[in-house]
Amino acid sequence: MNDELKEAVQFFKNEKAYDKLFQQFRKKYESLGRIGGNISVNEFSSDELEEIGQFFGLPGRQLRTKGVISLRQFEEQLSLTRFGHITLKQLLDAYFGEVIVSKKAQKLAKEKELQEFFEAQQERFPQIAFWLKFVYEKKSEARWILKIAEQERERLTNNIEILNKAFELLPEKAERLPMFSQRITGDPHAFDLHTELGRMFIHLLAVNEFNNDEMTDAIEFPEGVEEINELLENYQIYRDDLLNFVTCANLIAETELGVHPVWEIAAKHNTVQLVPLRELIPILKVTPASGTIVWIVENSGVCSTLLDHEPSAPMICTNGQFTLAALMLMDLLVENGCQLYYAGDFDPEGLRMADRLIERYSDSIQLWHMDKKAYYKTKSSKVLSEERLEKLHHIKDERLQEVADEMKKKGKAGYQEALVDWLLEDLKKVK
Repeated sequence: MNDELKEAVQFFKNEKAYDKLFQQFRKKYESLGRIGGNISVNEFSSDELEEIGQFFGLPGRQLRTKGVISLRQFEEQLSLTRFGHITLKQLLDAYFGEVIVSKKAQKLAKEKELQEFFEAQQERFPQIAFWLKFVYEKKSEARWILKIAEQERERLTNNIEILNKAFELLPEKAERLPMFSQRITGDPHAFDLHTELGRMFIHLLAVNEFNNDEMTDAIEFPEGVEEINELLENYQIYRDDLLNFVTCANLIAETELGVHPVWEIAAKHNTVQLVPLRELIPILKVTPASGTIVWIVENSGVCSTLLDHEPSAPMICTNGQFTLAALMLMDLLVENGCQLYYAGDFDPEGLRMADRLIERYSDSIQLWHMDKKAYYKTKSSKVLSEERLEKLHHIKDERLQEVADEMKKKGKAGYQEALVDWLLEDLKKVK
């Protein structure tokens, strides 16, 4: 800062009226990005206006009458003083001890810094670069994470490092969330759903699901507990191993010690079991008590009705969205060469569940009366909303696509209860 500028700063700092004036000038410059515009005199007292008026060679009351003070006029007046070689911008910078930039320039600089941060994190953690790129580019869908990046950069950096480790070390077999959390962080509660890190972990997994689904054009972040549990279970992480269970009948399980006695007795007496995930973890092999086919029914009422008539049929009831327990049981059956037959409801959710099983088990699963003929037989009057029908656009299997197209035309759902007689015929044929 040269001597003339120092002297000017000292001159104006000697009077409090100029501090208030220059604060207003600064705001105006930050808003416009240039010296221009006016500021109101309403916030100034009569004594303050009298002091400022002396600079202009005007009485304070005249400034009050004018109502505004022009930044350009102030700069012109400044040029007529002994500080004539100094611009108003130079004076303001020196007065506040920093280079004042416009709001627009501040925003651009802040955006550039944020971009550079996320690019650096992508280079550092290539495993989750896809997620970091999504967070930065899809700002509206990750606003809460960006807010942390802006306010608590170091905290976010630490979280990213932990998330990268978690993604690299996702479990290869079923693992409880607290145990997974302990293994990754040393804190069994680090990934609890109410924590910031837990929410980020769910966000990361949801984006990964979106990237892996070529048919999905809009990401769906889980909101409810059931949706979150389902997402975690896709990665073999479960939050509860007692309430996470599968309903089944007439199946034989084996552990390292041989045939499991409980399963053996249950199959002998055609007893339906509710098997929690906890009891499935030590199971090494599962087979039907007879034959090689296992019938899978989504609806619990239909499943129970079928067992009323064919109590020895090897059967699984999924009862809504697939639990990790249900998927683990089906995995064990497929690994042992069994053939699965799946029957679900004719609604968007039911078709997507069937589609998911086909994608998971390929040739080891057959659709069980889930074609157009079966859909016509249901003759449901349940009207589907446009929002639910939109989900049908994500169906991948060609056979299910045909049903989905028909469902879009009719706009109605269909339910398994109307197909019980057909399902029973099939059970009797393979008895």
